[in-house]
Amino acid sequence: KPDAVLMSRERFNAEASGHNTVIVDGSENASVQYASCCRPIPGDTIVGYLGRGEGLVVHAEDCTVARKLRNKDSERFIGVEWSDEPARAFETGIVVTVNNGKGVLARVASALAASEADIIHIDMGQEAAQETTDLRFVIAVRDRQHLATALRNLQRTSSVLQARRSTTAPD
Repeated sequence: KPDAVLMSRERFNAEASGHNTVIVDGSENASVQYASCCRPIPGDTIVGYLGRGEGLVVHAEDCTVARKLRNKDSERFIGVEWSDEPARAFETGIVVTVNNGKGVLARVASALAASEADIIHIDMGQEAAQETTDLRFVIAVRDRQHLATALRNLQRTSSVLQARRSTTAPD
């Protein structure tokens, strides 16, 4: 597997002429980063951006940041694909809209734990308690199927009105 930091545009162009793509599985060193703007997970269509001094940054293909970068720096993009067997879980954002009440956060956390999704971060906002609220989570999942299972389990949880993936990272 090539080290993305060492991969110059010229070297990549020489390799790409053979239709090679960089395969990512999460075991790469610090030269490969997964963009926090879109938080790609296995199963997402992805693109790679050779950043200036930051190595290879992997974005979801439909990421607005990636689109802007492609418009001004298209020559810095390279083909990337997920490995068939990712080496670890990947972080992604979800928003869970709930009816406020006692034990709601515990039920949501329990549903995520039952789905074997690890909670990395929670943001409940600063607004005063209202009838409903959005809970923003960053969770670790294996792939899109794992995420779908976690979202289904959340939808079945009492007090949960909606659970969906989010591409905006909590502060």
